[in-house]
Amino acid sequence: MSMGNGADSIDAVSLIKTVNSPVIVELGPGAGYSLRKMLSDLKPSKIYGIEISDAFRKALAADDEFAASISSGVLSLHGNDATKLDFIPDNSVDIIFGFNVIYFLDPLNVYVKEMYRILKPDGQVIFGVKDIAKTMETSVYINTDWKVCLDEMKSVGFVDETQGEEKLEGPLAYTLLTAKKPQ
Repeated sequence: MSMGNGADSIDAVSLIKTVNSPVIVELGPGAGYSLRKMLSDLKPSKIYGIEISDAFRKALAADDEFAASISSGVLSLHGNDATKLDFIPDNSVDIIFGFNVIYFLDPLNVYVKEMYRILKPDGQVIFGVKDIAKTMETSVYINTDWKVCLDEMKSVGFVDETQGEEKLEGPLAYTLLTAKKPQ
């Protein structure tokens, strides 16, 4: 779902409240709109970009700003499927962020278990979702029932699972699904 100029995912990142110098995992950074915003606004000590598309990974690595963050060790890009992130230690991540990603995570329970493993206690998972995904091909857009997505998070131990209010309007409209790992 790489559409538009990223104003929606940039807006979602602007709503993130976190600790100083967080460790972040972005699932599916795509063209890098939200990744750029996280680097500038959240000042992370580390960002793991998990992007299965070779083309997107190559484009991100070729971008001067991202290349500098890669060289400094703040940003690393990985082609792994997010079901097995064994290069990320247990309880080491403050935020997991994915925009227009949750639809494709199948089976969702396996992905959510891995997120739970890597998140620190009180760490947060944040998914930006769009209702238009509910009208897309269901064999591709698998997870489009937001309550079921939140229930999956709860089933592995997440708490405070919430579907936020819709943000922005028209084609930029999105909702945040959030949950925390208990302390």
